[in-house]
Amino acid sequence: MDAAALFLSRLLLLAIFASTGAAPLDPQQLLALRALGLGAHQRADACAAAAGTVNASCDAGAPFRRVTSLSLTNCSDTASVSAAALEALAPSLRALSFADCPAAPPRALPPEQLASGLRAFSCTASLHHLSAVWLSRLANLTELTVADTALATGSSTAELAVVVSHMERLERLTISNANLSGFLPHHWHCPNLTHLDLSGNRIAGDIPDTLTLLAGITHLNLSSNVLNGHIPSSIGDLISLTTLDLSKNTLSGAIPDTVSTLPELEVLDLGSNRLNGSIPAFLAEMRGLRELNLENNDFDGMVPFSAKFLSRLRVFRAAGNGKLCYNRSVLPAEAAVGVAPCDKYGFPVLPPPATARSERSADYDDGGGDGEAADAGTDARGGPSAAVLGVAIGLSCLAFLVVLLVCLCKVCR
Repeated sequence: MDAAALFLSRLLLLAIFASTGAAPLDPQQLLALRALGLGAHQRADACAAAAGTVNASCDAGAPFRRVTSLSLTNCSDTASVSAAALEALAPSLRALSFADCPAAPPRALPPEQLASGLRAFSCTASLHHLSAVWLSRLANLTELTVADTALATGSSTAELAVVVSHMERLERLTISNANLSGFLPHHWHCPNLTHLDLSGNRIAGDIPDTLTLLAGITHLNLSSNVLNGHIPSSIGDLISLTTLDLSKNTLSGAIPDTVSTLPELEVLDLGSNRLNGSIPAFLAEMRGLRELNLENNDFDGMVPFSAKFLSRLRVFRAAGNGKLCYNRSVLPAEAAVGVAPCDKYGFPVLPPPATARSERSADYDDGGGDGEAADAGTDARGGPSAAVLGVAIGLSCLAFLVVLLVCLCKVCR
Protein backbone atom coordinates (compact mmCIF):
# COMPACT_ATOMS: atom_id res chain seq x y z
CA MET A 1 0.00 0.00 0.00
CA ASP A 2 1.43 3.44 -0.97
CA ALA A 3 1.55 6.40 1.41
CA ALA A 4 -1.50 8.14 -0.08
CA ALA A 5 -3.70 5.06 0.18
CA LEU A 6 -2.56 4.45 3.75
CA PHE A 7 -3.31 8.08 4.63
CA LEU A 8 -6.83 7.82 3.19
CA SER A 9 -7.39 4.56 5.03
CA ARG A 10 -6.40 6.15 8.31
CA LEU A 11 -8.75 9.11 7.66
CA LEU A 12 -11.60 6.65 7.05
CA LEU A 13 -10.89 4.79 10.27
CA LEU A 14 -10.67 8.01 12.24
CA ALA A 15 -14.06 9.00 10.81
CA ILE A 16 -15.49 5.71 12.06
CA PHE A 17 -13.96 6.38 15.46
CA ALA A 18 -15.52 9.85 15.56
CA SER A 19 -18.98 8.49 14.70
CA THR A 20 -18.99 5.41 16.96
CA GLY A 21 -16.84 6.46 19.90
CA ALA A 22 -14.74 3.27 19.59
CA ALA A 23 -11.13 3.36 18.46
CA PRO A 24 -10.70 1.77 15.02
CA LEU A 25 -8.41 -1.13 14.28
CA ASP A 26 -4.86 -0.42 13.21
CA PRO A 27 -4.98 -0.11 9.39
CA GLN A 28 -2.07 -2.46 8.78
CA GLN A 29 -3.60 -5.10 11.02
CA LEU A 30 -6.95 -4.70 9.28
CA LEU A 31 -5.21 -5.40 5.97
CA ALA A 32 -3.57 -8.45 7.56
CA LEU A 33 -6.96 -9.78 8.66
CA ARG A 34 -8.30 -9.23 5.15
CA ALA A 35 -5.38 -11.24 3.80
CA LEU A 36 -6.25 -14.05 6.22
CA GLY A 37 -9.87 -14.15 5.10
CA LEU A 38 -11.80 -11.43 6.91
CA GLY A 39 -14.93 -10.91 4.85
CA ALA A 40 -15.68 -7.52 3.30
CA HIS A 41 -19.08 -7.56 5.04
CA GLN A 42 -17.47 -7.54 8.49
CA ARG A 43 -17.08 -4.23 10.23
CA ALA A 44 -13.93 -2.19 9.82
CA ASP A 45 -12.75 -2.68 13.41
CA ALA A 46 -13.18 -6.50 13.04
CA CYS A 47 -13.07 -6.84 16.83
CA ALA A 48 -16.79 -7.05 17.44
CA ALA A 49 -17.61 -9.14 14.38
CA ALA A 50 -20.07 -12.00 14.63
CA ALA A 51 -18.75 -15.55 14.46
CA GLY A 52 -17.15 -16.25 11.11
CA THR A 53 -13.98 -17.49 9.51
CA VAL A 54 -11.87 -14.80 11.18
CA ASN A 55 -12.57 -13.78 14.77
CA ALA A 56 -10.42 -11.32 16.63
CA SER A 57 -10.20 -9.78 20.06
CA CYS A 58 -8.54 -6.41 20.44
CA ASP A 59 -7.10 -4.17 23.12
CA ALA A 60 -8.45 -0.74 24.03
CA GLY A 61 -5.57 1.22 22.58
CA ALA A 62 -5.80 4.68 21.04
CA PRO A 63 -5.81 6.10 18.51
CA PHE A 64 -5.88 2.57 17.08
CA ARG A 65 -6.82 -0.74 18.61
CA ARG A 66 -4.66 -3.80 17.99
CA VAL A 67 -5.43 -7.51 17.72
CA THR A 68 -4.50 -9.53 20.80
CA SER A 69 -6.29 -12.80 19.99
CA LEU A 70 -7.05 -14.33 16.60
CA SER A 71 -9.04 -17.43 15.69
CA LEU A 72 -9.43 -18.83 12.17
CA THR A 73 -12.22 -21.39 11.83
CA ASN A 74 -13.66 -23.44 8.94
CA CYS A 75 -11.26 -22.02 6.39
CA SER A 76 -11.39 -22.75 2.70
CA ASP A 77 -9.21 -25.58 1.40
CA THR A 78 -7.43 -23.04 -0.76
CA ALA A 79 -6.70 -20.59 2.07
CA SER A 80 -3.13 -19.91 3.08
CA VAL A 81 -1.54 -18.28 6.09
CA SER A 82 0.53 -15.35 4.97
CA ALA A 83 3.82 -14.77 6.75
CA ALA A 84 3.45 -11.04 6.02
CA ALA A 85 0.01 -11.01 7.67
CA LEU A 86 1.36 -12.74 10.77
CA GLU A 87 4.22 -10.28 10.90
CA ALA A 88 1.80 -7.34 10.81
CA LEU A 89 -0.18 -8.84 13.71
CA ALA A 90 2.87 -9.97 15.69
CA PRO A 91 3.48 -6.82 17.82
CA SER A 92 0.24 -7.27 19.76
CA LEU A 93 -0.88 -10.87 19.10
CA ARG A 94 -0.81 -13.12 22.19
CA ALA A 95 -3.16 -15.98 21.23
CA LEU A 96 -3.49 -17.67 17.83
CA SER A 97 -5.94 -20.47 17.10
CA PHE A 98 -6.85 -22.58 14.06
CA ALA A 99 -9.81 -24.98 13.98
CA ASP A 100 -10.93 -26.97 10.93
CA CYS A 101 -8.69 -24.77 8.85
CA PRO A 102 -6.70 -26.92 6.40
CA ALA A 103 -4.61 -24.00 5.19
CA ALA A 104 -0.90 -24.31 4.59
CA PRO A 105 1.26 -22.65 7.26
CA PRO A 106 4.01 -20.29 6.17
CA ARG A 107 6.95 -22.24 4.75
CA ALA A 108 9.40 -20.05 6.63
CA LEU A 109 9.74 -20.08 10.40
CA PRO A 110 7.34 -17.81 12.32
CA PRO A 111 8.30 -14.13 12.43
CA GLU A 112 10.65 -13.44 15.31
CA GLN A 113 8.32 -10.92 16.93
CA LEU A 114 5.41 -13.39 16.78
CA ALA A 115 7.58 -16.17 18.18
CA SER A 116 8.60 -14.07 21.16
CA GLY A 117 5.20 -12.51 21.86
CA LEU A 118 2.77 -15.40 21.41
CA ARG A 119 1.53 -17.04 24.64
CA ALA A 120 -1.10 -19.50 23.37
CA PHE A 121 -1.18 -21.49 20.13
CA SER A 122 -3.90 -23.98 19.18
CA CYS A 123 -4.26 -26.04 16.04
CA THR A 124 -7.15 -28.52 15.70
CA ALA A 125 -7.60 -30.40 12.40
CA SER A 126 -5.74 -27.59 10.66
CA LEU A 127 -2.50 -26.48 8.99
CA HIS A 128 -1.36 -29.46 6.98
CA HIS A 129 2.43 -29.90 6.90
CA LEU A 130 2.83 -28.10 10.22
CA SER A 131 6.30 -29.05 11.48
CA ALA A 132 7.81 -29.69 14.89
CA VAL A 133 10.58 -27.22 14.09
CA TRP A 134 8.05 -24.46 13.29
CA LEU A 135 6.37 -25.05 16.66
CA SER A 136 9.66 -25.13 18.53
CA ARG A 137 10.29 -21.48 17.65
CA LEU A 138 7.28 -20.37 19.74
CA ALA A 139 9.51 -20.32 22.81
CA ASN A 140 7.37 -18.20 25.14
CA LEU A 141 4.15 -20.19 24.96
CA THR A 142 2.28 -21.07 28.13
CA GLU A 143 -0.32 -23.16 26.22
CA LEU A 144 0.25 -25.35 23.15
CA THR A 145 -2.44 -27.53 21.57
CA VAL A 146 -2.03 -29.61 18.42
CA ALA A 147 -4.89 -32.08 17.95
CA ASP A 148 -6.04 -34.18 15.00
CA THR A 149 -3.28 -32.61 12.94
CA ALA A 150 -0.52 -34.75 11.46
CA LEU A 151 2.80 -33.10 12.18
CA ALA A 152 5.32 -33.19 9.38
CA THR A 153 7.98 -34.76 11.56
CA GLY A 154 11.23 -36.42 10.60
CA SER A 155 12.78 -39.72 11.62
CA SER A 156 14.27 -38.38 14.85
CA THR A 157 13.60 -40.31 18.06
CA ALA A 158 13.47 -37.01 19.92
CA GLU A 159 10.64 -35.26 18.07
CA LEU A 160 8.81 -34.27 21.25
CA ALA A 161 12.02 -32.91 22.74
CA VAL A 162 12.44 -30.78 19.60
CA VAL A 163 9.04 -29.19 20.17
CA VAL A 164 9.41 -28.35 23.86
CA SER A 165 13.19 -27.91 24.14
CA HIS A 166 12.99 -24.12 24.63
CA MET A 167 9.47 -23.72 26.11
CA GLU A 168 10.40 -22.98 29.70
CA ARG A 169 7.10 -21.18 30.40
CA LEU A 170 4.83 -23.94 29.12
CA GLU A 171 1.97 -24.85 31.48
CA ARG A 172 -0.41 -26.84 29.24
CA LEU A 173 0.74 -29.13 26.43
CA THR A 174 -1.53 -31.21 24.19
CA ILE A 175 -0.17 -33.01 21.14
CA SER A 176 -2.87 -35.57 20.41
CA ASN A 177 -3.54 -37.66 17.31
CA ALA A 178 -0.66 -35.84 15.65
CA ASN A 179 1.49 -38.65 14.21
CA LEU A 180 4.17 -37.94 16.81
CA SER A 181 6.77 -40.70 17.13
CA GLY A 182 10.01 -41.28 18.98
CA PHE A 183 10.43 -41.56 22.76
CA LEU A 184 9.44 -39.57 25.81
CA PRO A 185 12.15 -37.04 26.69
CA HIS A 186 14.53 -37.86 29.51
CA HIS A 187 14.94 -34.17 30.20
CA TRP A 188 12.05 -31.74 30.47
CA HIS A 189 12.60 -28.01 30.08
CA CYS A 190 9.13 -26.87 31.19
CA PRO A 191 9.03 -27.17 34.99
CA ASN A 192 5.68 -25.33 35.22
CA LEU A 193 3.77 -27.93 33.20
CA THR A 194 0.45 -28.93 34.82
CA HIS A 195 -1.37 -30.56 31.85
CA LEU A 196 0.28 -33.08 29.50
CA ASP A 197 -1.73 -34.94 26.84
CA LEU A 198 0.22 -36.98 24.28
CA SER A 199 -2.54 -39.46 23.47
CA GLY A 200 -3.11 -41.09 20.09
CA ASN A 201 0.44 -40.97 18.77
CA ARG A 202 3.23 -43.50 18.06
CA ILE A 203 5.44 -42.77 21.07
CA ALA A 204 7.41 -45.89 21.99
CA GLY A 205 9.80 -47.11 24.69
CA ASP A 206 9.38 -46.99 28.43
CA ILE A 207 8.14 -44.26 30.75
CA PRO A 208 11.31 -42.62 32.11
CA ASP A 209 11.69 -41.87 35.80
CA THR A 210 12.59 -38.31 34.85
CA LEU A 211 8.92 -37.69 34.06
CA THR A 212 8.63 -36.98 37.78
CA LEU A 213 10.61 -33.78 37.24
CA LEU A 214 7.21 -32.35 36.27
CA ALA A 215 6.39 -32.01 39.95
CA GLY A 216 3.31 -29.82 39.53
CA ILE A 217 1.53 -31.89 36.88
CA THR A 218 -2.16 -32.62 37.54
CA HIS A 219 -3.28 -34.23 34.25
CA LEU A 220 -1.17 -36.90 32.51
CA ASN A 221 -2.54 -38.68 29.44
CA LEU A 222 -0.20 -41.02 27.53
CA SER A 223 -2.95 -43.30 26.19
CA SER A 224 -3.07 -44.93 22.74
CA ASN A 225 0.66 -45.08 22.10
CA VAL A 226 3.10 -48.02 22.00
CA LEU A 227 4.76 -47.53 25.38
CA ASN A 228 6.15 -50.67 27.00
CA GLY A 229 7.97 -51.75 30.14
CA HIS A 230 6.69 -51.25 33.68
CA ILE A 231 4.89 -48.32 35.23
CA PRO A 232 7.76 -46.66 37.13
CA SER A 233 7.46 -46.63 40.90
CA SER A 234 8.53 -42.99 40.79
CA ILE A 235 5.03 -42.17 39.48
CA GLY A 236 4.12 -41.76 43.14
CA ASP A 237 6.22 -38.59 43.27
CA LEU A 238 3.63 -36.76 41.13
CA ILE A 239 1.52 -35.99 44.19
CA SER A 240 -0.63 -33.36 42.41
CA LEU A 241 -2.01 -35.81 39.82
CA THR A 242 -5.79 -35.88 39.48
CA THR A 243 -5.89 -37.83 36.19
CA LEU A 244 -3.53 -40.62 35.12
CA ASP A 245 -4.37 -42.29 31.79
CA LEU A 246 -1.93 -44.91 30.50
CA SER A 247 -4.51 -47.00 28.64
CA LYS A 248 -4.06 -48.68 25.24
CA ASN A 249 -0.31 -49.26 25.41
CA THR A 250 1.73 -52.43 25.97
CA LEU A 251 2.76 -51.81 29.58
CA SER A 252 3.44 -54.91 31.68
CA GLY A 253 4.11 -55.84 35.30
CA ALA A 254 2.13 -54.93 38.39
CA ILE A 255 0.52 -51.69 39.51
CA PRO A 256 3.25 -50.10 41.68
CA ASP A 257 2.46 -49.60 45.36
CA THR A 258 3.48 -45.95 45.06
CA VAL A 259 0.20 -45.18 43.27
CA SER A 260 -1.28 -45.19 46.78
CA THR A 261 0.69 -42.00 47.51
CA LEU A 262 -1.29 -39.94 44.99
CA PRO A 263 -3.76 -38.21 47.33
CA GLU A 264 -5.53 -36.13 44.66
CA LEU A 265 -6.04 -38.91 42.10
CA GLU A 266 -9.60 -39.04 40.71
CA VAL A 267 -9.16 -40.90 37.40
CA LEU A 268 -6.94 -43.98 36.97
CA ASP A 269 -7.16 -45.61 33.52
CA LEU A 270 -4.84 -48.56 32.92
CA GLY A 271 -7.10 -50.43 30.50
CA SER A 272 -5.89 -52.40 27.45
CA ASN A 273 -2.31 -53.11 28.50
CA ARG A 274 -0.48 -56.27 29.58
CA LEU A 275 -0.47 -55.59 33.30
CA ASN A 276 -0.52 -58.66 35.53
CA GLY A 277 -0.50 -59.81 39.14
CA SER A 278 -3.25 -59.14 41.61
CA ILE A 279 -5.21 -55.91 41.83
CA PRO A 280 -3.83 -54.04 44.85
CA ALA A 281 -6.26 -53.59 47.73
CA PHE A 282 -4.91 -50.10 48.46
CA LEU A 283 -6.95 -48.70 45.56
CA ALA A 284 -10.05 -49.05 47.74
CA GLU A 285 -8.42 -46.75 50.31
CA MET A 286 -7.98 -43.90 47.81
CA ARG A 287 -10.93 -41.77 48.83
CA GLY A 288 -10.73 -39.34 45.92
CA LEU A 289 -10.85 -42.03 43.22
CA ARG A 290 -13.93 -41.74 40.99
CA GLU A 291 -13.00 -43.61 37.79
CA LEU A 292 -11.07 -46.90 37.66
CA ASN A 293 -10.47 -48.80 34.43
CA LEU A 294 -8.49 -52.07 34.59
CA GLU A 295 -10.11 -53.89 31.66
CA ASN A 296 -8.31 -55.99 29.04
CA ASN A 297 -5.18 -56.84 31.04
CA ASP A 298 -3.90 -60.05 32.63
CA PHE A 299 -4.81 -59.51 36.28
CA ASP A 300 -5.53 -62.61 38.37
CA GLY A 301 -6.92 -63.50 41.77
CA MET A 302 -9.94 -61.98 43.45
CA VAL A 303 -11.32 -58.45 43.01
CA PRO A 304 -10.37 -56.87 46.39
CA PHE A 305 -13.15 -54.30 46.50
CA SER A 306 -16.33 -53.97 48.49
CA ALA A 307 -19.73 -53.06 47.09
CA LYS A 308 -19.53 -49.79 49.05
CA PHE A 309 -16.30 -48.78 47.30
CA LEU A 310 -17.61 -49.63 43.83
CA SER A 311 -20.82 -47.70 44.45
CA ARG A 312 -18.69 -44.63 45.06
CA LEU A 313 -17.13 -44.85 41.60
CA ARG A 314 -18.62 -43.23 38.51
CA VAL A 315 -16.77 -45.76 36.32
CA PHE A 316 -15.47 -49.25 37.11
CA ARG A 317 -14.26 -51.60 34.36
CA ALA A 318 -12.45 -54.91 34.84
CA ALA A 319 -13.73 -57.11 31.98
CA GLY A 320 -11.23 -58.89 29.76
CA ASN A 321 -9.11 -60.31 32.62
CA GLY A 322 -9.59 -64.05 32.16
CA LYS A 323 -7.95 -65.05 35.46
CA LEU A 324 -9.80 -62.50 37.58
CA CYS A 325 -12.89 -63.33 39.66
CA TYR A 326 -15.07 -61.86 42.42
CA ASN A 327 -16.39 -63.22 45.70
CA ARG A 328 -20.15 -63.50 45.41
CA SER A 329 -20.61 -63.20 49.15
CA VAL A 330 -18.97 -59.75 48.96
CA LEU A 331 -20.01 -58.36 45.56
CA PRO A 332 -23.26 -58.69 43.63
CA ALA A 333 -22.95 -59.70 39.98
CA GLU A 334 -24.08 -56.28 38.77
CA ALA A 335 -21.21 -54.59 40.64
CA ALA A 336 -18.50 -56.75 39.03
CA VAL A 337 -19.62 -56.39 35.43
CA GLY A 338 -17.72 -58.64 33.05
CA VAL A 339 -15.85 -60.54 35.80
CA ALA A 340 -16.51 -64.22 36.54
CA PRO A 341 -17.45 -65.35 40.07
CA CYS A 342 -14.88 -67.29 42.09
CA ASP A 343 -15.26 -70.97 42.95
CA LYS A 344 -14.43 -72.21 46.46
CA TYR A 345 -10.74 -72.35 45.53
CA GLY A 346 -10.62 -68.72 44.39
CA PHE A 347 -10.50 -69.45 40.65
CA PRO A 348 -12.90 -68.08 38.04
CA VAL A 349 -15.93 -70.23 37.33
CA LEU A 350 -16.02 -70.97 33.65
CA PRO A 351 -19.28 -70.13 31.88
CA PRO A 352 -21.46 -73.07 30.79
CA PRO A 353 -21.35 -74.27 27.18
CA ALA A 354 -23.18 -71.91 24.85
CA THR A 355 -26.89 -72.65 24.58
CA ALA A 356 -29.86 -70.66 23.43
CA ARG A 357 -30.43 -69.66 27.04
CA SER A 358 -26.82 -68.98 27.99
CA GLU A 359 -26.29 -66.80 24.92
CA ARG A 360 -29.06 -64.56 26.20
CA SER A 361 -27.58 -64.39 29.70
CA ALA A 362 -24.93 -61.85 30.69
CA ASP A 363 -24.13 -63.39 34.09
CA TYR A 364 -22.10 -66.37 35.21
CA ASP A 365 -23.44 -68.92 37.70
CA ASP A 366 -21.03 -70.61 40.10
CA GLY A 367 -23.44 -73.46 40.94
CA GLY A 368 -23.02 -72.74 44.63
CA GLY A 369 -26.71 -72.67 45.56
CA ASP A 370 -27.26 -68.97 44.83
CA GLY A 371 -29.90 -69.78 42.21
CA GLU A 372 -31.62 -72.69 40.54
CA ALA A 373 -30.05 -74.39 37.55
CA ALA A 374 -30.96 -72.92 34.21
CA ASP A 375 -32.82 -76.05 33.31
CA ALA A 376 -34.46 -78.72 35.52
CA GLY A 377 -32.56 -81.45 33.70
CA THR A 378 -29.08 -79.89 33.98
CA ASP A 379 -26.85 -78.62 36.76
CA ALA A 380 -24.95 -75.31 36.79
CA ARG A 381 -22.10 -76.78 34.77
CA GLY A 382 -24.38 -77.83 31.94
CA GLY A 383 -24.42 -81.59 32.80
CA PRO A 384 -27.43 -83.75 33.93
CA SER A 385 -28.89 -82.93 37.36
CA ALA A 386 -28.55 -85.23 40.38
CA ALA A 387 -32.21 -86.34 40.11
CA VAL A 388 -31.82 -87.41 36.49
CA LEU A 389 -28.64 -89.29 37.32
CA GLY A 390 -30.36 -91.08 40.23
CA VAL A 391 -33.26 -92.25 38.09
CA ALA A 392 -30.90 -93.47 35.37
CA ILE A 393 -28.79 -95.43 37.86
CA GLY A 394 -31.90 -96.97 39.45
CA LEU A 395 -33.27 -98.15 36.13
CA SER A 396 -29.88 -99.61 35.20
CA CYS A 397 -29.76 -101.58 38.46
CA LEU A 398 -33.30 -102.89 37.96
CA ALA A 399 -32.51 -104.07 34.44
CA PHE A 400 -29.38 -105.81 35.75
CA LEU A 401 -31.41 -107.67 38.41
CA VAL A 402 -33.96 -108.83 35.85
CA VAL A 403 -31.22 -110.21 33.60
CA LEU A 404 -29.54 -111.89 36.60
CA LEU A 405 -32.81 -113.61 37.66
CA VAL A 406 -33.44 -114.91 34.15
CA CYS A 407 -29.93 -116.37 34.03
CA LEU A 408 -30.37 -118.04 37.44
CA CYS A 409 -33.65 -119.61 36.39
CA LYS A 410 -32.00 -121.13 33.32
CA VAL A 411 -29.14 -122.55 35.42
CA CYS A 412 -31.55 -124.11 37.97
CA ARG A 413 -33.39 -126.02 35.25
